[in-house]
Amino acid sequence: MTNTLPAITTKQQEILKLLYKYRFLNRTHIQALLEHKDKRRIISWLKDLRDKQYVDWHYDATDFIAKSKPAIYYLALNGIRYLREVGTYPDEELRKRYKEPGRTQVFIDRCLLVTDCCIALRAKSSGELKYSFVLSADYADPESSHRFLDELKPHFFFSKQQGDETTNYFIESFEQTLPRYQLRKRLKDYADYLASEWNDDNGPVPIALFICATMADLIYVKRRVKKLIEDDWSDEDLQLRITTLEKIQKHGVASMIWEEI
Repeated sequence: MTNTLPAITTKQQEILKLLYKYRFLNRTHIQALLEHKDKRRIISWLKDLRDKQYVDWHYDATDFIAKSKPAIYYLALNGIRYLREVGTYPDEELRKRYKEPGRTQVFIDRCLLVTDCCIALRAKSSGELKYSFVLSADYADPESSHRFLDELKPHFFFSKQQGDETTNYFIESFEQTLPRYQLRKRLKDYADYLASEWNDDNGPVPIALFICATMADLIYVKRRVKKLIEDDWSDEDLQLRITTLEKIQKHGVASMIWEEI
C-alpha cells in the first residue's frame, strides 16, 4: 500500500475484499465470513475503516426505525483505491463500486440474501458433503474459471459435492418490483441457456432455483415456465425449482423448500 492511504491491518484488508465480492454486508455477515469470534473487534475494525474512509454504511441513528436495523457496509473511496493498488481486480468492476452509495434497496437486499445463502451453505458443509459457490464478482474476473457464467449472470452459482457426485445450481431472485416483461425475458434466458447453451465441459447441467417475492409471483412464474416448456422444450431439457422469499429466509437455501416446476 502506498503512503497516500492510511494504514490498516491484514484483517481489515480482508474486510475490503469481502465487500468487493459481496457488495453489501452487515456486521454479522462480516464476522461469519471472517470466522471471527470477537464481536467487539469486528466493530472496532469497521469503525476505524469508516474513520479512514475505506468503507461507508447505510445507518441513520436519528431514525428510530432505521437505527433498530443492522448497519449495512459497502466500499468507500479509499477502499476502492486500495483494491485498485492490489492490482488483481478488473477496472470495470472497480468502477461499479463507486456507485454503491446510490444503489437501490432492492439491489442491496438481493446482495444480503445472496450472502445469507453463502453463509448457510458453508455451515452445511461437513464430511463428504461440500458446497462451493461463486458470485457475479467472480465470473466478471477475466482470470476466473467461472468466466463463462458472465453471459447469463445468475445472481448466484453453487455446487454440491457429495462423494463422487456433483450437482450444480443457479439461483435467481425475482423482486416484486420486476416488470413482468423483464421477468418473462429472464425466464426465457434461463430456459435457452440450460436447454442448449450449457457446455458439458463445465460440469453437470445446473438446476435453476427461482426465488419469488410473493406466492402470486410464484404462481405466475410456474405458468410461464410451463408455457415455455410446451412451446420449445421437453421436460428433460430443464430442471427448474421454485420457492418463495419467505421460505428461504425462514429455512435456508439448503432446506426442503424447493418445488419442481
